[in-house]
Amino acid sequence: MFLSCLSIPLDSINFSTDWNLHPWEFRTIPIELQENLALNGIIHPPLVIADSEKTFTIVAGARRIEFVRRFIGSPQIDCLVIEKDTPYGFILNLILADQNCVSALSLAEKARFVQIASRFLKIEDIPANFQGTLQLKNGRSTIPDLLKILQQDEEIIREIHAGCLQDRMVSEILSLPEEADRLALVQLFKNLCMGDGKQKRFFKLIRDIAFREGSSIAAYLQQKEITAIVDHKEMNIPQKISHLGCLLQQESSPSSSIAEGNFVKQVNNLHLPANYAISHSPFFEKDEITLSITFKNFTACKQYLGQQQ
Repeated sequence: MFLSCLSIPLDSINFSTDWNLHPWEFRTIPIELQENLALNGIIHPPLVIADSEKTFTIVAGARRIEFVRRFIGSPQIDCLVIEKDTPYGFILNLILADQNCVSALSLAEKARFVQIASRFLKIEDIPANFQGTLQLKNGRSTIPDLLKILQQDEEIIREIHAGCLQDRMVSEILSLPEEADRLALVQLFKNLCMGDGKQKRFFKLIRDIAFREGSSIAAYLQQKEITAIVDHKEMNIPQKISHLGCLLQQESSPSSSIAEGNFVKQVNNLHLPANYAISHSPFFEKDEITLSITFKNFTACKQYLGQQQ
């Protein structure tokens, strides 16, 4: 067997990220994890590989080891020790098994695993060998697209890892050639806590407007009208999203906005009863308008219809 459980000195452990699935948060211990470890202890011992009889390198569980070092004060920690000459395939499967004890791999962690595995396997062989865990889509561009994630700014990687960007939006973001544009959009989505649907809508509007104006996305998002909304001290998040959406829609279709203003003006000039409403076709694609009347109940509606006959 390639594994044994040993109590080893903390100062004999090399804090390397060579095997780590999430090096962007290597020594960060979230409050939730601190509380969990403090309450329940270390249920799953960290994985280390023996470099020699007295030195070891972290394979998985860096934050568990860091927790003991910072908060427990013990000079030693119980670890699952992998023998020095253990086959790499066995180690890679151990990494996946350890992570799956906590949660399924994020898209960023899948990218990192592919990067680690590529040190020992041909890139094209990785999906087939680990398909059950990685669940990657078939396609020639799948692995290259996945590895692009690790080339991004750390803030983008963190958002992908946290699941704040869905797979389709990740592809859209990474398709932008300029890093500053990618980062500006991700920061906007993060600051306004946008879900998948709003991300798609705002991405398209912002990209198209910036392209039409010959501006970068990052520069466009720094315009005074936009920052005034995003940085507003009194508006809450939904209000900011609503105001920004209206501004973007107006800039995206200025003729439609003018038509909307004229339409509202004409409706107001009619001085309709409070229960009457007039609406136009979407984006004024047709000349048709709709008059709707709200009745307090079905009886009132029938009475009105009887008067029209």
